[in-house]
Amino acid sequence: MRLKAGLWTSLLLMLTFGCRTYTVFLKPDEQHTIDRGIVDYPPSCELKEFAHNLNCPTGFCVDQDGTWFYIEGGISNQPLHIFGRRADGSILEIYPAPTRVPFINKNFKIHGPVGGIAAANGKVFVSHRDENDMGVITTFGYDGSHSTIVSEFPAQGDYGITDITISPGGAKLYFGVGPATNSGVVGIDNWTDGWLKKHPDACDVSPVDLKLYGLKFTSSNPLAGIFGGGNDTAVTAPFQPFNVNDRTRIKKAPNGKANSAIYSISLTGGDLVLECYGIRLPRGLGVLDYACYATNDGMEMRGTRPIKDDPDAFIKTAPDAWFGFPDFSTDLFPVSDARFQPPSSLLNHGYPSIDPLIDKDNSGPSQRLVMPNRSDYVFGVFPSNSGAAKFDFIPENSTVLPYKRFRGQAIVALSGDRAPFATGGSALGAPIGGKVVSVDTEKKKASDFIYNTRGLPASKLGHDVVALERPCDVKLGPDGALYVLDMGRFEMEDGRIKVAAHTGRIFKLIPIVEPERPAAK
Repeated sequence: MRLKAGLWTSLLLMLTFGCRTYTVFLKPDEQHTIDRGIVDYPPSCELKEFAHNLNCPTGFCVDQDGTWFYIEGGISNQPLHIFGRRADGSILEIYPAPTRVPFINKNFKIHGPVGGIAAANGKVFVSHRDENDMGVITTFGYDGSHSTIVSEFPAQGDYGITDITISPGGAKLYFGVGPATNSGVVGIDNWTDGWLKKHPDACDVSPVDLKLYGLKFTSSNPLAGIFGGGNDTAVTAPFQPFNVNDRTRIKKAPNGKANSAIYSISLTGGDLVLECYGIRLPRGLGVLDYACYATNDGMEMRGTRPIKDDPDAFIKTAPDAWFGFPDFSTDLFPVSDARFQPPSSLLNHGYPSIDPLIDKDNSGPSQRLVMPNRSDYVFGVFPSNSGAAKFDFIPENSTVLPYKRFRGQAIVALSGDRAPFATGGSALGAPIGGKVVSVDTEKKKASDFIYNTRGLPASKLGHDVVALERPCDVKLGPDGALYVLDMGRFEMEDGRIKVAAHTGRIFKLIPIVEPERPAAK
C-alpha cells in the first residue's frame, strides 16, 4: 500500500509540475577553461563548458531579458521538450506545459523534427511538424500557452520547416522550408529513411509553375504489393510522387506553400511572402542590415539521383530569385558539371549522367527562372557534407576587443557529415565538419573559429574529453559571450539518426577583458 501511495504521489507531482530538465548548468567555479591542445579558438578568449547532459538539443535563443530557451529531443524519437532558463538560473517549462490540474489533458502536441526557435515580445516561436507531418510555426507564452502562426506547409518528406529568425524591430519572422527529397526525385532512399511508406503521395512542391525536360527515373519498387504498386520496378519523374511520371508541367502550389524556399510572415500571422526559392535546405537563417542570410546544405550522394560533392554554402537571399535546386549546386554551378557526377556504380536510374530536370527558360512566373549573381549572393562555401547549420553575426559596432576583427562576420556551426547514408554507402577518410567557422562577408571567405585540434569529434578523443561533437547553433549572449550548442553524439543507421541520449552540451566563449594600462607620462 505504501508503494502504491508513493507511485500515486509521484504521478501527481509529474502531472502538477511536469517533467523537469536533466540538463546540468555548471556554476562559475565549475566552468573550467578548455585546453587549446584539445580545442583551439580565437586569442584573447576562454572556451568553457557551460552546460552538459542535454538530450539531443537542436536550437536555442535568448530574449531581451536574458532568458535562454532551448529545445531538447528536436530530432529522432527522443522526448521533445522546450525549456527556458532565466538569468537567475531558474527554469521555465514551455513545452509540454506543466499541467496545473491533475488528469486534465490539453490534447496539444508538437512533433519533431523541430527546426528553429526564436524569442520576441514575451513569446517563443517554434517551427515543427504536426500529427500529419505538415509544417507548423507555433508561438508559446512563457506559461506554455500557445497559438498557431502558420501551418500546412509540405513537410512529410526528408525535411520540414527549418530555422526561424526575426528581423530587427520585429516586423517579420523569416523561416525556411526544406525539400521532400535529396535532389528532386522520390527514391529508394526515402523508403530507407522511413517516410515513403507513411506518405506515398509526398514529393517536392514548387512555388512557381515548372516545365520539365521529361526525364523519368527507374528504381526498385518497395511499394509493390503494398499500395497496389504493381511492378517490381518503379518509374518516377521529378516533382511527382513515387512511381508517378505522367507530367511535364508542374503547377505551383495552389495554397502558395511550397518547399525548398524561404518565406516571411508577420509575428501575429498573415502577410505570408515568398522571399526566394530553389534553396535546397536553408538550415540556418539570420538577418544583418535588414537582409536575410542562410546556410544552404547541398544535395547528397544518395537516392535515385545522387549528386557528388555539392558543397554547403552561406548565402544572402535575393527577392523572388531562384537559387537553382535541384539543377544547380549551392554555390550556383550546374550539377551537370563533371565534378558533381557520382561513380557510375551509383547511376542506376536509367541515365549515364546527372542532367538538369527543369527547363528554366520556360518556367516560373515570367516563363523564366531568374538566378542571382554568384559573386553577389554566395558569401561562403564549405566542404560537401559539412552540415552547415545555424549561425549568428558579430555586430558591426562590437566594442569587445577579441571580436573587433570579426565585426559583421557570421559565426556558423557545422554539425558534421551523415556518412555513410549521405555518401553512397562509402565511409569517409576523416570526419567532415564538427566545428564552428567564421564567414567574412566582405572577403567571402570561411575560416576555422572553434575546432578540435585533432579533427575528430569528442567521442573519438577518449573517455570524458570535453570537446566539440556536433555543434548545431551559435548565439551571441547579452553578456558578450558567444554560446555554442552541441547536439551530442549520433550515428546514421539505415538512413535514420540514432541519438546517444544526454550527450549534448553548451559551450561558452568568453572574451578576456584586458585591464587598461595607464598612459605613459
